[in-house]
Amino acid sequence: MNVISNVNVCGGSLRRVEHESTSTKTKMTFAVFTPPTQLPPKSGFPALIWLSGLTCNDTNFCQKAIPAFSVAASEGISLIMPDTSPRGAGIAGEDESYDFGTGAGFYLNATKAPWSENYNMYSYITEELPSLLSQGSNEASWKINQNLLSISGHSMGGHGALTIAFKSPLKYASVSAFAPIVDPLNCPWGKKVFDGYLENPLEEGNNYSAVSLLKNSDNGFNDSLGEILIDQGANDEFLENQLCPGSLQQAAKDVGQKLRFRTHEGYDHSYYFVASFVAEHVSFAANALRKRAQAQQAAVEQAATQQVAAASQSAAESSKLEPIECQAMIAFAPNEPLRKETIIVAPPKAGEVRVKVIANALCHTDVYTWSGQDPEGLFPSILGHEAGAIVEAIGEGVTSLKVGDHIVPGYTPQCSSPQCIFCMSPKTNLCPTIRSTQGGGVMPDGTSRFTLKSDGSTIYHFMGCSTFSEYTVLAEISCAKINMAMPLEKACLFGCGVATGLGAVMNTTKVHAGATVAVFGLGAVGLAVIQAASMVGASRIIAIDINPDKYLAAQSFGATDFVNSKELPEGVSIQSHIVSMTKWGVDFSYDCTGNVEVMRAALECAHRGWGMSCVIGVAASGQEIKTRPFQLVTGRKWVGTAFGGWKTRTDIPRLVDQHLDGKLPIDGYITHTLQGVGETNEAIKVLKSGNCLRCVVVY
Repeated sequence: MNVISNVNVCGGSLRRVEHESTSTKTKMTFAVFTPPTQLPPKSGFPALIWLSGLTCNDTNFCQKAIPAFSVAASEGISLIMPDTSPRGAGIAGEDESYDFGTGAGFYLNATKAPWSENYNMYSYITEELPSLLSQGSNEASWKINQNLLSISGHSMGGHGALTIAFKSPLKYASVSAFAPIVDPLNCPWGKKVFDGYLENPLEEGNNYSAVSLLKNSDNGFNDSLGEILIDQGANDEFLENQLCPGSLQQAAKDVGQKLRFRTHEGYDHSYYFVASFVAEHVSFAANALRKRAQAQQAAVEQAATQQVAAASQSAAESSKLEPIECQAMIAFAPNEPLRKETIIVAPPKAGEVRVKVIANALCHTDVYTWSGQDPEGLFPSILGHEAGAIVEAIGEGVTSLKVGDHIVPGYTPQCSSPQCIFCMSPKTNLCPTIRSTQGGGVMPDGTSRFTLKSDGSTIYHFMGCSTFSEYTVLAEISCAKINMAMPLEKACLFGCGVATGLGAVMNTTKVHAGATVAVFGLGAVGLAVIQAASMVGASRIIAIDINPDKYLAAQSFGATDFVNSKELPEGVSIQSHIVSMTKWGVDFSYDCTGNVEVMRAALECAHRGWGMSCVIGVAASGQEIKTRPFQLVTGRKWVGTAFGGWKTRTDIPRLVDQHLDGKLPIDGYITHTLQGVGETNEAIKVLKSGNCLRCVVVY
């Protein structure tokens, strides 16, 4: 493949690519848009294939349907725009008319010579191109997922989209069209190309007619494709003699196919019409792709769940749960590399569950404790607290969880007892029920569930989680049960950092639409603050960091301005600079660094009279914050947040569901992925490099 051009569009990349085609035996060109991301999905992007109409090539849609790219970028899907025919095949007469030959491949496989040698657009679109793109490239991240495809098109392309989807309804998550040619056997365009390309136009033509394919289906394609979306301009000059949409509407009615057919007054057949509604078609496809991805993921997770359940079945059937041997990364002393050891994980006791950890995201809090700066840090211990796991065994009295449930551990428990004034209050999430034992590195009964196999010595727990281990034991009240459709390697992000940043905005400070915001520190927490502020409609979001390489990431999450405090003129403080940018300061500011001097700067750039500054970063032991009392007397408020104010068991499942519904994208936080618990030391190096947001270790 040869990349002809590569330009940025809506934060993503639009490449025009040329290659030798095995289907057409000519050079073919296509365009592919990939959404903005720091780490493309391993299986490839979900993709919408767009088929253009007569006379078009791969550039028409790219130049005239810009709204599609904005939606695709926000939805995280790829767009594929192939050419409409082979070009330069050397067939006599191929360039003589606009509606036959070049630019008019009609998305079929020709059977009449000489066209059958080259005009095989059906095979090209359905087989060759998806296969080519699913292989990706060593030079560019344009890989697509062949199992997550939708298709749409305009006019001749609408015909192609409908017939391709109808012939392989299980292959596509959805199909939609603009002004499609639905009954080519009975319109001039269709008759001309069928007579020219097909040996038996009437018989073979039924295989390339949306009306015929729908009529010959048993009950439509509701169970596979679901509802079909078609938009038609009422002022389309080809409406009556070429498009004939009424025949498709009648066929859909006859077989019970769900069809959302929309007629738009004043619109014609042009790309002005397409551009006006194409964003809705991309959203339509994205929703269908998301549902299919969830179904596929649920099947994978169900298989994993069954495997875990089978492994614990014999123990569950007997009244006795057995200890488990597994691998864990143990911190024996501050700043010493973690050691991979075989440990014994005891069965869960009353009110506890034992879980199989599937994935763990490394957090700066883990590194902070490992470094020896945490006054509560205990050694030897098993660190780790951002994880996704599957319940393997339950202890006595556990009622809210069962074997096979998917959970995210929460270092902030939620007992939900009516006697707990903290759990009953909407003002806080700081349930103290097991706080003292959790801080002491043990389970609620005061003992550990971890012993070192080699000598039987005790290993401490960490934050009530200890997920740098293939198995761990958690209190029931520390487990958020989540939707099984959520990949656990992504669910782990809601266990700490990302959720904390989101909640600081949504819960602790309650940022309102139109507000101005300043965010100090552009790690995962800071970017989550930016994302949440953007989601609620903040008008200006100022991102502050000393690493200019982080600006593009901040911008992709919603930042409007970037300030490098190291580049300010001598004698100009960052707080005075922010105030000068905004006249009176920002409505809301956030420290995501853990540096007490930055905390002060964040407060002092807050708006006179009502500005609120939120401390999120954890300072080193013994550090104190300070400011002049006048800063508070003049109306500024200083607040702090723990886990963003989220209540673990109530709110983490809601965050997961928002992600599954496409309302809360989080894929961009995962910049690195490693395999195996033994790679945790490497994950620490990656996180400390400054080029990592979250490194997820999949066990």
